[in-house]
This record gives sequence, C-alpha cells and structure tokens, in this order.
Amino acid sequence: MRTLATIACVVAAIAALLLGYLAAWDLYLTGFPDGHLTDYDKAVDAPKQILKWVEFGFVPLFLVLAFSPIRTRKRAVGLPAALTVLVLVAILQLVCVPWYFGSHLGLDNGIGG
Repeated sequence: MRTLATIACVVAAIAALLLGYLAAWDLYLTGFPDGHLTDYDKAVDAPKQILKWVEFGFVPLFLVLAFSPIRTRKRAVGLPAALTVLVLVAILQLVCVPWYFGSHLGLDNGIGG
C-alpha cells in the first residue's frame, strides 16, 4: 500500500508540474503575436500568476508526501486532500478565470470573428 501511495504522489507531482507549466506558457503567450494587450489580458494577469505559483507549490508538497518518513495513515489523508485542492485550482485556472473575465464581465479577449 505504501508503494501505491508513493507512486500516486509522484504522478500527482508531475501533474502539478505540468499544470504549472501550462499556466506559465499561457502567460508567456499573452499578447502574441503583435504584443497587443487586451483588457482581458490585463485583468487575468494577476489571478493567473497566483494560480501558476500555487500549482508549482504543489510539486514539493506531493514529493514530501511521497518520500518523507510519515505514517501511512497521514499519507492516506494528505494525498486525497492535496489532490482535491489541486483539482480545484486546475478548474479555477482552466474554467473559472476565463469564464469570469471573458463571459461574465465581457472583457474583450481579442478574438474577433
């Protein structure tokens, strides 16, 4: 059972790293290709920066859960709790922030049509 929890923690650390990288890439491409920043880009910069660093912060948390000498019971409670929060942060990043600033507030995101 300990091995399964360790593998799950390492996989979760990799997932958190990939989500953080996705957020960093999204911020890196802001204003591409002409450098024009829309109202939407300016408004979502701070929330996306915060979510990016929160996701990167989950990487050491999952690695500590995987390799620290803690009891199996604590790991069994910590892993699902951390995974739940990571999933909520990912939903915030991928769904809630774009919906709130794009659809709810109606900020121009530069996508014409």
